[in-house]
Amino acid sequence: MNKKSILVGAMLVVSSNIIAQQESTIEEVTIASKTSQQLYKTGKNVKLISQADLQKYKGQNVNDVLDQVAGIQITGNFNNAQEPKSMKIRGGKSANVLILIDGIPLKDVTGNDYNAGDLRLLALENVESIEVLNGASSVLYGSNATVSVINIKTQFSSSDKIQGTLGARAGSYDTFAQNVGLRGKLNRFNYQISGFNEKSDGISSASGENFEKDGFEKQNVNANIGFKTDKFSINLNGGFNHHLFDYDESAFTDGKYRGEDQQSYAGANANFKYNKGEITFNTRFSGNDRLGQNFVSNNYQDQFSYAGRIFFSELFNHYTFSDHFSFIVGLHYETQKLGAKSLPWGGNSMQDDMIMDDTKLSNFDVFATANINYEGLNLDLGSRMTEHSKFGNHFVYNINPFYLHEMENTYFKLGYSFATAFIAPTLYQNYGSLPYTLPNFDLKPELNSSHEIDLSFGKKDRSLNVTASIFQRQEKEAFAYQTVDFVTYAGQFKNVGDNKVKGFEIGADYRFNELIKLGGNFSFVEKEKEETMLRQPKQRVNSYLEVSPFAKTRINLSHQFVSKRTDAYYDSATFSTENVELESFHLFNLNINQNLIKNIDAFINVGNLFNTSYVDVIGFNTKERNYTVGVNYQF
Repeated sequence: MNKKSILVGAMLVVSSNIIAQQESTIEEVTIASKTSQQLYKTGKNVKLISQADLQKYKGQNVNDVLDQVAGIQITGNFNNAQEPKSMKIRGGKSANVLILIDGIPLKDVTGNDYNAGDLRLLALENVESIEVLNGASSVLYGSNATVSVINIKTQFSSSDKIQGTLGARAGSYDTFAQNVGLRGKLNRFNYQISGFNEKSDGISSASGENFEKDGFEKQNVNANIGFKTDKFSINLNGGFNHHLFDYDESAFTDGKYRGEDQQSYAGANANFKYNKGEITFNTRFSGNDRLGQNFVSNNYQDQFSYAGRIFFSELFNHYTFSDHFSFIVGLHYETQKLGAKSLPWGGNSMQDDMIMDDTKLSNFDVFATANINYEGLNLDLGSRMTEHSKFGNHFVYNINPFYLHEMENTYFKLGYSFATAFIAPTLYQNYGSLPYTLPNFDLKPELNSSHEIDLSFGKKDRSLNVTASIFQRQEKEAFAYQTVDFVTYAGQFKNVGDNKVKGFEIGADYRFNELIKLGGNFSFVEKEKEETMLRQPKQRVNSYLEVSPFAKTRINLSHQFVSKRTDAYYDSATFSTENVELESFHLFNLNINQNLIKNIDAFINVGNLFNTSYVDVIGFNTKERNYTVGVNYQF
């Protein structure tokens, strides 16, 4: 008998004695309808990454997690950790994506070519679960929710009087991180506070010989306090994120530059239940401050700064008229402000480009949705009217019929969706910031309409889950950043015309037994205008194999394939923009989780397991084989 046979036999023997890891309850999500509903009953295919799922990502970050989801690509995720990341979902851009923190939008008006929240600022250690809804959802969430909505739920209070977490990790590039959390419940009050700190020497952002390393540091603090009765609950929350990082001048060009980003927010949500209804109120004030500096004469000199402020408030009522009919009606109000300073060419002092009290936008929305169902036949309908201070009134709607067949432990679901949406340009995209981004006061909103067919079947406890989606999206007046001055590198956001996007996604997860679980997904997307596919592959594959050879051990091997794609960069030698084809690549990642004793867990993560040489963004380095080890203590 060979060694392989002996190993397989031993694993099978052990598996007969390990504790079952099947999910015992049917998990719920809120992203698909703004209210809690069982995952398999949503009108569209929703991806849930639970707390148990997140265990295999220990030592990684939020971008690493999302990059494994079907249809999602985080451009720049394989480069130095502090480099800006861009979300490419179903052929869309980051401006098509809405990021939610605990169900409330956390936008960033200072983002230059995107409007999604900066996920570099978040710590995975503070995340409880992640919900992903791909497809147009502007009726429920407004502008920018045109391709995907991502709801990141933070860890909240437990049923215990007090519960805490202490963790630390160390890894390649002299990276060290620590996290602490405390949460609990006292009678009807609950509370949570958490903190995170990380520092790293990093790698050189730009590709080149003998370039200096570009390090970074990051700190996060957030807290919640709540009060709950049988019919009423209220929660107050707030947080602060800080990110200090070095970066290089451009592709293939070393430089001594530094950025500092700060993000803070404070908000509240309240919920009141009555008879057959539920009223929810959400509000949040958030601010982003960004500073860019250049090292001159042994000191860092300010080059540009942005300050963005957003106030958000939402009130909606969910009423269940009967077992066959329910509806939601709601109001949404939002204001955005942006201030900016920059150092003009040849200048020696910062000058105002935008005054915050003068550079502002607001919108007021009214929305309504309804669900009609009878013996497995469902119809979701919705509409939203937006009154925008700059772009006027916009009406969007959706229709989503689907059929759900339930058996005792399994289900089958087939649905179709048609939705319209619009994307309002951000203040930065409209007003620019001299001298780097020129204003375009004539920039128009992007409009689109999408068709989608969704199929899913599996077991209600998620031990088996198979999904498939086919989509087509028509974009009108799509806008993108274009370089217009090749001497100063200045550019502006411009409407680039109409475009058609189509593609499909398939995915599956299956737990064979207590020993083995495997899964994966395949995504395909293409655009009518190839020039709008920069850095976006047509094909992506994600897969994983999870093995639990012992009750307290979990081993996860993940794989990712990225197909060929086109990138572009400005060549200062020829004063022209050059297009290059980037080769496809395969990456493997290994994660091992081990419970040492009752309350102490340890893990090791090996990124780029086989030390593959590849390019994600032309002119910038990617991470070689890297290691992270860590330990967590719970009390």
